[in-house]
Amino acid sequence: MKKLAVFIIVLALLLFTSVSMVGAAGIDNPAGVPLYVIIEVDWNGVSENGDWTVWGPKWDPKVGVGAPLIGCTACLEMNYDFEFKGKTVHFNEVMVPSVVATPQSHHVVLFDKDGDGTYTGSLSASHYFPWAPEPDGSLVILYFDRIDYEITFDEDGNVTDFHYLQYEHKKLK
Repeated sequence: MKKLAVFIIVLALLLFTSVSMVGAAGIDNPAGVPLYVIIEVDWNGVSENGDWTVWGPKWDPKVGVGAPLIGCTACLEMNYDFEFKGKTVHFNEVMVPSVVATPQSHHVVLFDKDGDGTYTGSLSASHYFPWAPEPDGSLVILYFDRIDYEITFDEDGNVTDFHYLQYEHKKLK
């Protein structure tokens, strides 16, 4: 009888562990919060402002495929203070004022692993709440974002190419 009880407990633990592992999700696919759109930002480092594009279709976005959902040229203020430390560059990414995020500002560290002047890395997911309901009347209760950066600097530390993709995940109520 004790062997049967131990067997049942071990079986239950194995089932619970495998269900937990399948249900667990990382930054690319937070559990219950599917990918909604991808926001692309480009800046040449010369002009004051960068370009901003939102790629869809919603719930199945693909960068560069089809027509963008929305976007603008030279409309995004690019005011970063970059600080170089060895093979890393540090700066703060601040959410636009119309978005209340937790936290509102993130410290970003990117790496130049091969010394070619191109720094890459990701900003971990943040969460924030919407300022308005969806057009269909549904209420967004939570967003999660991840930003993948690729920034190239010249030998004087000036930006020559700034590009990021922001993966926006959304959970509806």
